[in-house]
Amino acid sequence: MIRTLTHLGDIFLWPQNTVIIIDEFENSLGVNCLDVVTENIITEQDKLQFILTSHHPYIINNININNWKIVTRKGGKVSTHNASKFNLGSSNHEGFIKLINLLEDQI
Repeated sequence: MIRTLTHLGDIFLWPQNTVIIIDEFENSLGVNCLDVVTENIITEQDKLQFILTSHHPYIINNININNWKIVTRKGGKVSTHNASKFNLGSSNHEGFIKLINLLEDQI
């Protein structure tokens, strides 16, 4: 519950154009509040920039695939790519399955 309140506080109290980074977004969020916090992030995305990581099906299916950025690393070089580069399909679920099954040399 504390993590939920922290995320909601971030969403509503940070100034416009703030970048908020949350690793493993769903960790410590109960299933009863995951949808509410995710929906608030989606509706506030015009005011704040969110960088989230997640493996949770609910989040994957509710964040538009056009908003996904794929981060890769080869040696010391880190790169970001639009999801469209990988031809992941139109479904978020299908796209996530294809993405986790890509071989390292395909990225």
